[in-house]
Amino acid sequence: MNAPFKQPLAGTLRRAQPWLGTLVGIEAAGLPAEPLARAVDRAFAAVARVHRAMSVHEPGSELSRLNRRAHAGPVRVSGHLWRVLRAACRMSVLTDGLFDVTIAPTLARWGYLPRTRALPASPGNWRDIRLHADHTVAFARPLHVDLGGIAKGYAVDLAIATLRRAGVPRASVNAGGDLRFYGREPRQIAVRDPAGGLRLLAPMREGAIATTCVADTRQELAGTWRSPLVDPRSGRAFARADSVTVLARTCLTADALTKPVALDPSTCESVLRRLRARALVLPAA
Repeated sequence: MNAPFKQPLAGTLRRAQPWLGTLVGIEAAGLPAEPLARAVDRAFAAVARVHRAMSVHEPGSELSRLNRRAHAGPVRVSGHLWRVLRAACRMSVLTDGLFDVTIAPTLARWGYLPRTRALPASPGNWRDIRLHADHTVAFARPLHVDLGGIAKGYAVDLAIATLRRAGVPRASVNAGGDLRFYGREPRQIAVRDPAGGLRLLAPMREGAIATTCVADTRQELAGTWRSPLVDPRSGRAFARADSVTVLARTCLTADALTKPVALDPSTCESVLRRLRARALVLPAA
């Protein structure tokens, strides 16, 4: 998990709430108590909107309804869901399919996602998602889309934008290791090293960081490894215990890039340069 390696400033407000399958923490400072609390409340409300729209664990979410209906015809969705789907498809283009939000059926069969309906009989991929300018979405075939690899980053960005609009001078939002922050004072970020201890990054005034490490979630069954990180090219799980951290301008970018970088670092070098991002790969002991 990524975390600021520094004590908060005096007068800092720190709160946490469970959203998006993890604990979302917000730290904010620089305003009087009441407006600061209101700003943090609005930031959590922004995260909650993303959760309600994009959680596949909620049968009534926008994404769950889309998974049920979009193969039959265009479905109108909110601007938030449409923008995340557009970003996901763009990341699929840039990584030549290494990032693909349609691998959810594999994760459901392995028990990492709920099996809320019959899984698609034939495999599809991100190319089967059709995005239209009027914020409607259609699937060329039955698909089961999961945005767990990008929605947390979007939620963090949305919360940060909410805090900035409220005039909060210094803030950070951390959703299970997907972290974004800003302020005049530099922060030193600590990344857990799978070989042991913490790795300190250079101090930064603002930025976004996300980390992927399957060490705590992988399983070995009958000599075969399974994990929540699947290579779309082969359908096999990524099972190495390496830690991959990406630093980027937005948390959505950092969150999404950790997966393809973990699967194939050399292929992603040009993508990192294009998106002005950096990757840190820490091998397991």
